[in-house]
Amino acid sequence: MASAPQPPTTGKLEVGYWDIRGLCAPLRMMCCYAGADYDPKLYALQAKEGGGWDASNWFGVKPALKEKNALMNLPYIVDGDVVVSQTNACFAYLGRKFGLYGSNDTEMIQCEQVLCEVMDLRNNAVKFFYSSGDDLAERTAAHATSAEGSFGKLEEWLAQQGTDFFAGASPTAADFHAFEMVDQHACTEILVASAENFPLLAAFHARFRALPQLQAYFDGPLHKLPLNNRMACVGATADPLAHKKTE
Repeated sequence: MASAPQPPTTGKLEVGYWDIRGLCAPLRMMCCYAGADYDPKLYALQAKEGGGWDASNWFGVKPALKEKNALMNLPYIVDGDVVVSQTNACFAYLGRKFGLYGSNDTEMIQCEQVLCEVMDLRNNAVKFFYSSGDDLAERTAAHATSAEGSFGKLEEWLAQQGTDFFAGASPTAADFHAFEMVDQHACTEILVASAENFPLLAAFHARFRALPQLQAYFDGPLHKLPLNNRMACVGATADPLAHKKTE
């Protein structure tokens, strides 16, 4: 049987990541959806004189966290004595803790499959977001074609399942990451899921965006953070369309 929601841990959760949406937006949304008391710990890169970026804001605290978890990286979760790193492990941890990992074994494995598929989309997007060169329009078109394949898989999955969300009638961890990636592609105008090209994915995006438990998040400062870090060619500022204005 799927894991039952875990009892609350004493104290406030700490969810650490760069001061961007990036990989951590789904984790922050999960905390907000669950009404959890949590600290969204933000780490910032600083521009160095002469070029490059100073990451000491993060690397200065990483050793202490690594003493508790040898795999320490961003994002991470500190929940009392429990310290979790690695992105999909963080999704799974909060999913189980908040009852967002499926209500039975079937839903749990559906959630896990979609998490893996969305991570493939995420990894391809990151390669593009942080690429460099003068051919941004060409690279954007190439990534849009790649992302369209991933969107097509997610569209077909929703058609096969016949459910409002990716693993059933209510959200699981997979939905938070799937929403974020569809939203990142939409707000940068790289690929928009519409009623014409991906009707089920577009309906999912709208349905998730309207969840009452998440309106405080969508109206708040965390959703307004840049998509990517400061060295990215796309999504490095609070204006997700800045890259188009410089083409």
